[in-house]
Order: sequence, then structure tokens, then C-alpha cells
Amino acid sequence: MRILDKYIYKELGQTFAAVLIVLLLITFGSEATQLLTHAIEGKIPSSVVFQVLLLKIPPALEIILPLVALLAVMLAIGRLYQDQEMVVLQSCAITPKYFQQRISHFLIPVALFTALISLYVTPWAYQQERVIIAEAQTVSPMAGLVAGKFNPLPNNQGVLYAKTIEDGQMRNVWLQLRSPQVDMVLSAPVGRFEWRDNRVVLVLENGQSYRGLHGINLTGAFNSEMNVPSAEVSIQKFARYEGVLPALTPIASRPELLESSTIALWHASTNEAQALLQWRLVTPIGVLILGLIGLKLSKTGPREGRFAKIFIALLVYILYNQFLVMGRDAIGNGGWPAWLGLWPVVLVFAMLALTDHSGEHAWWRLRRLRPGSRL
Repeated sequence: MRILDKYIYKELGQTFAAVLIVLLLITFGSEATQLLTHAIEGKIPSSVVFQVLLLKIPPALEIILPLVALLAVMLAIGRLYQDQEMVVLQSCAITPKYFQQRISHFLIPVALFTALISLYVTPWAYQQERVIIAEAQTVSPMAGLVAGKFNPLPNNQGVLYAKTIEDGQMRNVWLQLRSPQVDMVLSAPVGRFEWRDNRVVLVLENGQSYRGLHGINLTGAFNSEMNVPSAEVSIQKFARYEGVLPALTPIASRPELLESSTIALWHASTNEAQALLQWRLVTPIGVLILGLIGLKLSKTGPREGRFAKIFIALLVYILYNQFLVMGRDAIGNGGWPAWLGLWPVVLVFAMLALTDHSGEHAWWRLRRLRPGSRL
């Protein structure tokens, strides 16, 4: 490997790492905020926030690695223009094709790493995120409850309220169970959850139960919906109540489409599966295409700043990503043929990346080299 090759790879590697770290910090700042908000609201257990945050890394890399390649190449090669090193290299017969080859060699491992993430790691991360949250909610049902708030049970099966929740104990508990088979309200000063035989059991002590409250209305008429007379209300005291709440025992949810393996998507016939498969296939290619476009954008004049074209680079990335998203949605909706896929978008941007970036046509250069030709 020549000294110049090592120099170019070193510049690309350092800039790539710096841009990747900055974009990851920005991405995970927003992700951490959302996860903490969900934990405060009781949507996910607080004990698994850090694990879920780590599992957000593969999907985030799948999105930002093409952008990192674009910005890293543009900034690294742009520094050579700003420091007039590119003028010296061009005077030594270093052609633009040389930079295309070296940047392609640098980006091919990055594209292969992106393919590994997109095709295998990201589906696994989505699956593990769902499993971890479900297991945490099963082991600790109170992790999803918020003290001082009426927590609705899934499937509109009732409402659970606890004034305070400390050290696994609930104080001033109020529970409403309402279904076609059950119409009951429970209240107790103390309550807790226990795990028995793979089931979540609610234990209440020294409380009262009320049945038939929803049969009462302002007119005292018969409530045909609950099939109970309005006058039948029973009140009972209990020293200890134990009951299984299926609504608080998370049922194993069906795997989402994002969790499907690439092989399963390949054999699937639905439009949604084919759209996701196309997205996974073109994501690694975007690293190469946007990286070569970054080489074209790296060329700056003597009076232009090193960061003069960052806005243009971001605009190119947004257009590329949005066209892919639009194509994916069109395939999923059946408005675009799945056999054609997202490849037209890839080909258009590939042509933009591989065209002569020197700014001059080949025939014009040949004309200038002819003896006696006028400029």
C-alpha cells in the first residue's frame, strides 16, 4: 500500500468515526428521551430502558450509515481541497478515478457491515426488544402502573388505581372489573402482585367488594346491557382476596413484520413483505452511492468554506431517503410493481454518483489538447 493510500484511508477513517459518533449521540438523545417518557407514563418498565436503548442501535445504524458515508467523504476530501493538497496531487498526475477507487475500497466494508445489520441484526433487535419488554411486564406487573393515576386494563376490561406504589406494595387500591361476565369493584388499603404458576395474582387485604354497581342509573331502570336489575347491589367485606387478572398478564404478542427474517420475507408473497425486503436490499448500496456523491460534493473553490456544501449534502440524502420511503410505501400499497422494486431510485442516484465529477466533458478536454486548437 502506497503512502498516499494510507493517508487517504486515515483521513476517511477519522472523519467517518467522528461523524458517526456525533450522529449516534443526536439519534440516541431523542430515543432516550422518548423511552424515559414512556417509562414515566408506565408504557414500558423502567428496568429495561437501558436494554431497549441498546437494541435501538442496529435500526439507527441502518438509517444513518449512508448519511455518515456521504458526510465523511465530503469532509475528508474537502479538506484536501481547502489545504491545497488536491492541487499538488493533481499536478502529480493523480486522477479523479484514483479517488473513486480508493473511496470505493473504503466504503465496501462499510456497505457489507450495513448489509449484515439490515438483513440480520435489525430484525433480531426488534424481536429482542419485544421479548424483553413482555418479560419485564410479566415478572413485574407494577412496572407498567403509575401511582395516583387510573390505569386502564387492556381490552377495556377495567381500571386499576393505587394512590402510592412503594417496595412492591400498593396503598389505597381501587379496582374495577367490568365484562359481560363480571361487574365488580374492589377496594382495599393494601395490595400487591404475586407470581404463581406462571400467572400474575393480585392480592388485596382487608377490603370490600361491590357487585352490580353499573346496574344503577339515575332513573332506577333495568340495565339490559349488563343483564342485572338496578336494585341488586351486593357489598361484602373480605380479609384477603386473591384473583388472577388476565389483562395484566401479557399475552405473547404475534411477531411484527419488522421482526421477520430476510429469508421469510423472500418467500412471502404479500406486498408489505416485498416492500420491506426491497428496503433491506437497497440500504447497503446506499452507502456506496451516497459516498461517491460525497466525493463530487467535496470539490470546493479557494474562497468556499469546508462546510459550504453540507446543506446540499443533507438535501441529497433527504431526497434519496424520501424517494426510497415513497417507493416502499407504494409497493406495500400495491401501487408500484414489486418486481421493479426500489431499483429505479438506486439507478438514478448511481448515475449521478458515477458521472464524470471533474466538471468537464471528455471531448472538451481532448479538444484543448490538440495542437493549435483555440480555447
